[in-house]
Amino acid sequence: MINIKKTIRAAFAIPLLGFSLTGFSDVITLKDHNGVYMVPITINDSMTVNGILDTGSFEMFIPFDVIETLKQSESFTMDNITEDALYRMADGSIKTTERINIERIKIGKTMFHNVSAIVGPNNSEILIGQNLLQAFNYYSIDNKRKILILNNTP
Repeated sequence: MINIKKTIRAAFAIPLLGFSLTGFSDVITLKDHNGVYMVPITINDSMTVNGILDTGSFEMFIPFDVIETLKQSESFTMDNITEDALYRMADGSIKTTERINIERIKIGKTMFHNVSAIVGPNNSEILIGQNLLQAFNYYSIDNKRKILILNNTP
């Protein structure tokens, strides 16, 4: 004899499980590049570039040549430059650099608004820092599958 209550519960359990895993998290494929993980990001809906996932960096780091490309596409103006700031670099030195406001950055399915970033020299790498990662309740890196999991559920 078939137990109808168990069959109905099982039929509803599968869709709910799928929803809870994909409905609230974002899984992004990481690209291994010279020993660091790169993540594709879209800046101001105008250009998609790869940035280094840098959990040790507090703030985003954007090279000057990327800012110039954004200016040419008219998705960045001088109004986006906010102030000069002092930063302690990884080697311990202190540098003064411009801080900018990036109106929109998209990582996976998540859109960030008004992201603070510091400007670095031409041809340097974009760094994705804690000011973006801390927006999530939970994030993890699966080294075996080379994925970044971003989650906003409590």
